[in-house]
Amino acid sequence: MSASRDREWEVLDDELPLLGAHYGSMRVRMTAVGIGNGNLLVVSPGKPRDEAILDELERRRGTPRWLLAPNHFHNEGLGYWKRRYPNIRVAAHERAHARLLKRAPELGRIEDLDALRAELPEGIRLFGPPTAKQGETWVAAKTRQGTAWIVCDGIVNDRKYPWAMWLLGFRPRLMTNPLFKRLFVQKADYKRWVIEQLEQDPPSVLVPCHGRVERGPDLAEQLRRITNEA
Repeated sequence: MSASRDREWEVLDDELPLLGAHYGSMRVRMTAVGIGNGNLLVVSPGKPRDEAILDELERRRGTPRWLLAPNHFHNEGLGYWKRRYPNIRVAAHERAHARLLKRAPELGRIEDLDALRAELPEGIRLFGPPTAKQGETWVAAKTRQGTAWIVCDGIVNDRKYPWAMWLLGFRPRLMTNPLFKRLFVQKADYKRWVIEQLEQDPPSVLVPCHGRVERGPDLAEQLRRITNEA
C-alpha cells in the first residue's frame, strides 16, 4: 500500500483511493474514501489549515459527496464542509444526531447510516459497536493490500500524550481507548463484537482518527490482543 503524498494528503491506497489528512491542534485524521463515479466519502471531516488542500483533493481525486461524522464528538469541520459544498450529504448514527445538530445547526439535517449505505459500492461497509452511546461508526474498505479499517475513538495509536492523559490510562502505543471503554460501551459486549469483526473481516491496515496508521499481516492479531487486554 503506497504512502505517497498529495499536498497534505497521505495516499494510503492510490487505486480506491484512500487518503488521510490531519486537522486541528490535536492532529485528528480525516479520511477520504473513493465510493465510485468520482465521488468521495469524507470520514471525520475537519477544517484544513489551507483551502488549497481541498482544491487538490477535487482536482486529483474526486468530488466530496458524503460526510460521515463517526460519533457525536467529531463535529469540528461539519459546518465548514457544508458551507463549501452546499449539496453535500451528512450522515451519522442516530445516537449522534442531537449533539451534532446542536454543535453544527447550519447542517439543517443529518441522514441516518442506511441512506449512506445505499450509495456505497461493494467492498465498503459501515459498522460500529452496537452499544456505543456516542454513535461510534467505523468504515471497512477493500483495497489491493487487503481490508482497511477506518476507526474513530474506540482504538487509538498516538505516540505522545500529556501527563494528564497518562493518569487516565493512555499509553504511547496501539490500544483500546480507556475512556471509550469506561464511558461509552459495555465492555464485555464491545470485546465480543470486535473479536467477531476480526474473525469475519480481518484488516491489514488500520486508519485511526487518533494516531499513526498501522499496516501488516499481523494487524488483526494485534487488535485481538489489545481488545482482550482491555
